[in-house]
Amino acid sequence: MKTEQEIRDRITRITEGSKHVLDVPCANVVINAPRALMQLSATSTLNELYWALGEERPKFKCNEPVG
Repeated sequence: MKTEQEIRDRITRITEGSKHVLDVPCANVVINAPRALMQLSATSTLNELYWALGEERPKFKCNEPVG
C-alpha cells in the first residue's frame, strides 16, 4: 500500500513531466496520435491517483472542449 505522500509525489512527477501535453489543446488520433495517447495516459493515471486520495483531478487545457 502506498502512503498519501507517495501518491502526491507521483502526481507531481506526472504533472510536471507531462506539462507539454496537458497544457495544450486536446489532440485526436487522426491529427496527432502520439500527443493524444500521451494525454490519455497522463490523465488516466492522474484520475486513478486522485481517486485513491478521494479527490477530484484538476482540469487541464487538454480536457477543455474543442470548438
